[in-house]
Amino acid sequence: MATRREFLTPTAAVGIAAMAVPTAHAWNATGPTSSSRRDGVVQTVLGPIAASKLGFTLTHEHVVPADYEAPGSRKTFSSRAISVADAVDELKAARDAGINTVVDLSPSEAGRDVRFSEEISRKSGMQIVVCTGQRLFLPELKDRTTEELTEFFIREIEQGIEDTGIKAGVIKAASEFEGVRVFEERVLRAAARASKATGVPIETHTNSQLRGGIKQAEIFESEGVSPTRVSLGHSDDTDDMEYLIGLAKRGYTLGMDHAFWGMAPGATLSWQKRVESVKRLIDAGFVDNMFFSNDWVHGDVERERVNPDGMLFTTRETIPYLKQLGVSEQQIRAIAVENPRRFFPSVVAR
Repeated sequence: MATRREFLTPTAAVGIAAMAVPTAHAWNATGPTSSSRRDGVVQTVLGPIAASKLGFTLTHEHVVPADYEAPGSRKTFSSRAISVADAVDELKAARDAGINTVVDLSPSEAGRDVRFSEEISRKSGMQIVVCTGQRLFLPELKDRTTEELTEFFIREIEQGIEDTGIKAGVIKAASEFEGVRVFEERVLRAAARASKATGVPIETHTNSQLRGGIKQAEIFESEGVSPTRVSLGHSDDTDDMEYLIGLAKRGYTLGMDHAFWGMAPGATLSWQKRVESVKRLIDAGFVDNMFFSNDWVHGDVERERVNPDGMLFTTRETIPYLKQLGVSEQQIRAIAVENPRRFFPSVVAR
């Protein structure tokens, strides 16, 4: 059987659908002509696009099979072609559901392969944004300095990833606990400095059950990064509204991307409770401070057992339930379309 690197190495270089950019819906006719002039550009694996073309965006997904999960937790793809076909089918289904753009938050040490992403984007019609940054802290990576990390992140944003010419459109950083370990702090500070230098925004992995976003926010703010340029992922792993509203008040965007984990055996916070936190944040005045996503991982058997809908959980479960709770289509569009349009373009502080 081929190794992962062998098969991932290229052989050659309904209401929801109404939110999609190609659809001539009134939602899309009421803003882009006036806003596109100031929207800026977002890098995708097929090149830069105007932010107004992002459309319905899932901001925290993983389209390339990664190496870091436990053995046996993934599908076994016997060839790269089979892996590509599987990913393309998933992305086409998402496109058919009205999703236009997927942000892949797998950095270099977590299975990123931008040629793979480029191919599946081209074949599926899904716009894909890839990241620089660091999520995992393997022993050989823990000694990199903040300066080295900053230089690396900037290079992947401005020059491209490896020798592909494909540029990162977002920076990934992470911390696992309430506090921040030394090597995690280096990455967070490097992400902040690279963001300030390039204007590219930051998305993070947080442990919201332990209020992990608070320490991340302190580090970003100490580096002079505007909270409006940072999204704190997995924020719906908690329904601690004091924590969530406190971060939103400071200007952070909350990644509401783990609703599906509420269906896992033994889950203490149901998927409905997680989605209800979105409604409570909307009612508190923070519709402009959230993203939708699903943290889907291509080929991850464990996650597919919990969430057979994959990337479609947002359109099949989250959004219909929000509508039952009284959330309007305009508010859903704000989270799915308008918030990503404002967040992802490069904005360099002056």
